[in-house]
Amino acid sequence: MCYDIKTQLETQLRRAERDGDVHAIEEIMEKLLPLTDLPIHHPSGFTPPSVLIYTNEDPYFPVVSTWGLVPFWVKDDKQKNGIWNKTLNARGETIFELPSFRDSAKKRRCLIHIDGFYEHHHFEGNTYPFYISRKDDAPLTLAGLWSEWTNKEDGSRWNTFSIVTTEGNSLMSKIHNNPKLEGP
Repeated sequence: MCYDIKTQLETQLRRAERDGDVHAIEEIMEKLLPLTDLPIHHPSGFTPPSVLIYTNEDPYFPVVSTWGLVPFWVKDDKQKNGIWNKTLNARGETIFELPSFRDSAKKRRCLIHIDGFYEHHHFEGNTYPFYISRKDDAPLTLAGLWSEWTNKEDGSRWNTFSIVTTEGNSLMSKIHNNPKLEGP
């Protein structure tokens, strides 16, 4: 499903604005915004952007997180680079079974606020992006899993996340028809 998203600072701040938390908005603007890739208009998850996510540990204040979940047990940069682009999405049907998602599914859940996402339709050898958003342009809130990974070589910490997906409904299954995958 979701490999391309669109999100802006306004969307990412919507939660703090809704709660009327002026202090949180100022802190996000000063401390977190410079660490993100916002605004994001059509990036691929395969060039992992950093956005704000709201975790179960603090649902009212976001953290900067990079798209592509890196489980805590990953040993080094080489293994990290081999896994992150395989964990952009987490199928809801298997998150409690797969080792890369199991711990996060149990303990580390998050929300990701976006404007919309691009779903790709394949037809006669060509790929056509469909932009999916709400009619009223309000943000979409996606379920996610997150993890904090520590690089044992240099001590740096990475917050990473994956978007939880599922099989598309009747409308989405008409659009999402990747010929490399079995089923919608």
